[in-house]
Amino acid sequence: MNYMPPLTALTWEERIDHYTRTTGFPRNIFMGEDGRVVGTWIMGNDYRVKSTYYGGYPATYLRRIKALFPDKHRPLHVFSGKVDLETFPGDTVDINPALSPTYIDDAQKLETVPLEQYDLVLADPPYSVEDCEHYGTSMVKRNAVMRALQGVRPGTHIVWLDQVLPMYRKDAFAVEATIGMWKSTNHRFRGITIFRRL
Repeated sequence: MNYMPPLTALTWEERIDHYTRTTGFPRNIFMGEDGRVVGTWIMGNDYRVKSTYYGGYPATYLRRIKALFPDKHRPLHVFSGKVDLETFPGDTVDINPALSPTYIDDAQKLETVPLEQYDLVLADPPYSVEDCEHYGTSMVKRNAVMRALQGVRPGTHIVWLDQVLPMYRKDAFAVEATIGMWKSTNHRFRGITIFRRL
């Protein structure tokens, strides 16, 4: 089993400071009065998706997320597709073996993934039946994915990009941040929900 350093606990103010300092993007996420981070990212007019894969992350997304979590050392990309591992190195999970993921697995089960070895999970599921047709898969049950992700260690963060807030157990996860994301004109609005495993 791989050694995992103990999970550190940066405050969200420290995370936001690191984000603005290292990316140069405006400080457009803030601590809300309820103790959660809120804000909006306007990604600009850069339409590029580095991987060229349908549904790939927009330009700067991975750099922004990485800047929020400088203390995380073992990221896992779920629904990985052709994620840009040069920008955000980590292990990958996908159901499609042709994409050569680290783990070929159903995200609703994650039976072959040693979840306890990871301290950050990035998830970007298909949003609709139409999206699934592009991937050649069926729609996932988001609550099943969240149930499978209960296998991560306490303190692990889950960064969930979607058009839907997935159902989750409040005794298993706390919502620490919600960030709205506009990619550019004529693109769908998406929400980033950041959970912490309790």
